Amino acid sequence: MDYNSHSNPRRDTIMRTLLLLLALCLLSLPLAAQPIYKVVDEDGNVTYTDQKPSEDAEPMDLPRLNVLDGGSPAAVPMAPASPARDRDGSSQMDFRIVSPEHEEHIFGTGNTLHVRLSSSIDIPSTAQIVIYINGEAQSPVRSLNASFEEIDRGEHTLRAELQTSAGRVLASTDTITFYMRQASRLHPQRP
Repeated sequence: MDYNSHSNPRRDTIMRTLLLLLALCLLSLPLAAQPIYKVVDEDGNVTYTDQKPSEDAEPMDLPRLNVLDGGSPAAVPMAPASPARDRDGSSQMDFRIVSPEHEEHIFGTGNTLHVRLSSSIDIPSTAQIVIYINGEAQSPVRSLNASFEEIDRGEHTLRAELQTSAGRVLASTDTITFYMRQASRLHPQRP
């Protein structure tokens, strides 16, 4: 029996359906990689959209997503996140501690630590910054400036993480060391 001379309507329908589904899948691939635009209105409200707001609008440079394979959570080692990087290894986001500087000796602040951070991107309003002093997380802040009172004299470490509101780490700073000093009769404040 020659199978080529006889047409099977059911098989033909299945083949057409499969070809149509394949074509739809191939056509939808570009939709998954559409650019994102940032729009700021006259009141300063920020909106992110995938629709080009004007002819001269440029798409944002977004960091690549970190994707982990499924598996048990215990099998995935948890390490501090570092800034997102391009494929060539260059950093996309500069998130760092500006003040205090590494190895800085802080005098005359009444045991108050003033922290100033810097970021190369606008921090989304839904993001939070968690500052760690001596490895202990402080209450999240939404500003690049924060103050902490009652920091004892001596050596301390400081680092910060930029997180989503759900706690996913987007970027982290390097850990720095600073020294809190207070004037006393034996050690007066230096000019």
